[in-house]
Amino acid sequence: MALPTPDFRALFEAAPAPYLVLDPSLAIVAVSDAYLRATLIEREKVLGRGIFDVFPDNPDDPAADGVRNLKASLERVRRELVPDSMAVQKYDIRRPDSEGGGFEERYWSPVNTPVLGPDGKLAYIIHRVEDVTEFVKLKNLGREQEKVTAELQSRASRMEAEIYERAHQVAEANRELQRANLEMARLYEKTKELDQLKTEFFSNVSHELRTPLTLILGPVERLLATEPLSEKARRNLTVVAQSARLLLKHVGDLLDVSKLEAGKMKIRYVETDAAALVRVAASHFDSLAGERGIAFAIQAEGSLPAPIDPDKYQRILLNLLSNAFKFTPEGGRLRCSLRKDEKKGTAVLEVADSGPGIRPEHREMVFERFRQVEGDAARRHGGTGLGLAIARDFALLHGGTLEILDAPEGGALFRLEVPLKAPEGMAVEKMDAEALAAPEAAAPLVQELRARDEAPVLSPEAAEGLVLVVEDNPEMNRFVRESLAGAHKTESAFEGREGLQKALALRPDVIVSDVMMPGMSGDMLVRELRSRPEFAGTPILLLTAKADDDLRIRLLREGAQDYLTKPFAVEELRARVGNLLRGKLAAEKSEKLAADLLEKNERLERLATQFQAANQELESFSYSVSHDLRAPLRSLDGFAHALLEDYGSKFDEKGRDYLARLRAAAVRMGALIDDLLKLSRATRAEGRYEEADLSEMARAVLADLGKNDPSRAVQVHVQEGIKVRGDPGLLRAALDNLLRNAWKFTAKTPTARIEFGRQAGENGLPGPCFVRDNGAGFDEKYAHKLFAPFQRLHTADEFPGTGIGLATVQRIIARHGGRLWAEGAVGKGATFWFEV
Repeated sequence: MALPTPDFRALFEAAPAPYLVLDPSLAIVAVSDAYLRATLIEREKVLGRGIFDVFPDNPDDPAADGVRNLKASLERVRRELVPDSMAVQKYDIRRPDSEGGGFEERYWSPVNTPVLGPDGKLAYIIHRVEDVTEFVKLKNLGREQEKVTAELQSRASRMEAEIYERAHQVAEANRELQRANLEMARLYEKTKELDQLKTEFFSNVSHELRTPLTLILGPVERLLATEPLSEKARRNLTVVAQSARLLLKHVGDLLDVSKLEAGKMKIRYVETDAAALVRVAASHFDSLAGERGIAFAIQAEGSLPAPIDPDKYQRILLNLLSNAFKFTPEGGRLRCSLRKDEKKGTAVLEVADSGPGIRPEHREMVFERFRQVEGDAARRHGGTGLGLAIARDFALLHGGTLEILDAPEGGALFRLEVPLKAPEGMAVEKMDAEALAAPEAAAPLVQELRARDEAPVLSPEAAEGLVLVVEDNPEMNRFVRESLAGAHKTESAFEGREGLQKALALRPDVIVSDVMMPGMSGDMLVRELRSRPEFAGTPILLLTAKADDDLRIRLLREGAQDYLTKPFAVEELRARVGNLLRGKLAAEKSEKLAADLLEKNERLERLATQFQAANQELESFSYSVSHDLRAPLRSLDGFAHALLEDYGSKFDEKGRDYLARLRAAAVRMGALIDDLLKLSRATRAEGRYEEADLSEMARAVLADLGKNDPSRAVQVHVQEGIKVRGDPGLLRAALDNLLRNAWKFTAKTPTARIEFGRQAGENGLPGPCFVRDNGAGFDEKYAHKLFAPFQRLHTADEFPGTGIGLATVQRIIARHGGRLWAEGAVGKGATFWFEV
């Protein structure tokens, strides 16, 4: 028999305790009969009114603080969504006119409790009070009332200990809790801000890098398809295309991460034959397995219908196979199997290998973004550290799981389980041919795993000196050797330990080594060589894609003579190697050279103490941009330069134009990466505060601009004596960006004028500084876009740039506790104001 639905309103209003219900705006929405009796109010006259309109402070009591204390308690409940017990309060109530009006002295013990809605947000606040007026009056008067019943005496004795102790504890706890909550709120908001900035940063960077990559791939693919090329030229262009596709894959991973963090990644369910999809995707690794002598078993026979997102499911599988091939040794075993679990109703995909495996304490760590268990310079495998993180996220989007176990083959086993039934209410599309198409991501993944190419690079017999090139990337190794082959004899090694063995056997005149290599890294190789007296005078040039001052100082301190950041110009590499070789042959200059290295070490060591990592995820991203994104870019520019230099005469005008556009896109991309790193350093650098002469800095920057662009006649005016306290290096960078911005946007103005000055403030105090020009200007309704990364109000054809400079200025001024704003009009110039 079904029970009747209770009348909850009647139950609430008849409750024996005094209750009042408030909505989030603190308006009264319900009140119990006991509360009406205790506070001398009428329900019809208070519903819908604010609580403080109904219960104001007693105007005749100048010490009344009931409203203030109750407001503070209710605000804590609204902000923190937790109950709040108040100390005993003196809160007089207003008597009705029928009882003579005025206020009656009352004491209360209140408790305020939040009620949350289904969405987790505040819906109501229950305000419960207990009238303790009699007890307080008895305590204050110090008299015993003989007429009080035994129950009241028992109640008073209980409350004496409880109320006063609770009042003291609650008041103190509230003060401590308020301080802690304020600090937690500040840290929480800062964390949310950093997380949002990081997500936006990833998304913007990914989108911005796709444009130059498209401009690189397009001309290269047209050249390969239409031009008659020699075998060497075709090989070089193929390397450029492969590097660009690999870089595009890294960019795609970064874009996926930004979408996942922003909650914008959606799943598209398609009725798919999962077994056929696994066979197609895994087959791309057959040739690689053959090259390495790996026994590769694909166990996905028959058909296994499943509602999945084909693209995301293939991406999971490709990332798992790529990871397995990285760690499976030559001659090892690797298995990819798919089966149906009837009991769970899931499709179970396993990728197992005979590699070193993953220790249990590291198994969750490998799914963290940018995390690599091998994190130092000697890690055996490159990458951005995003593949397994994305695979786990895609598995969760399917409502599935991805875990790591011990493989029967001896290494790691990755097990993916996804339901064989789509969630209730989700649309499932019919399967089409595209669902089983070859995944675009497979080619760059396999190419990245290819065995190294050890084809010899010939050097002329008359070449001066022997240069040993130690570089694990086969194409980079070949590129460096080909760049030096015209002037020097060269020999190659593909990791540090092999480099050490060849150095001992060949005694080269100069060693050029990468820093990050498998087994023995470049810095480890330097230490090994310097520990042997016979190599004390052998020059070592280190190559790295990681622009890190601390690393550079450490490597120079440990014995490297020089340091070159990738991507580098071929002529710079030749010049540096030539200088090192001539320095070795000129024994009389060796002592001076050693002293000058020492001086640079000390200067850089002092500088290094000022830089600390402020956020681990941003540091990981800076590493990804500077190393893994630069690695393919260095091949693009280097081989394009080699083609123009060695085969330029064999191309027609259209072919040379394609190569020129390719190099221009590579240069633009390099500049964008440099600007991004500047922006990151401006955000993370430690400040060094001292007096800085901005007038002197501005004159120096404008002088440099005039020397670099002597064809322009620009009227400049710098106000004298503008000094502030701040970090001179960061402030110089901010002024440099602002003045270069003014120089650029006055390029089309017949009589250009640039002014730097400071406005007078109130009461004789200095006002904000400004950089003003009469150039192109901007529409002020778009002023809010000026200081966001990649936001530009003019096209690259009108005024070149990366959209990073003003964002860097904004970060620097913010680090000084100041603010930056802009004023302008189209065709009438712009003024950038800043306060420090």
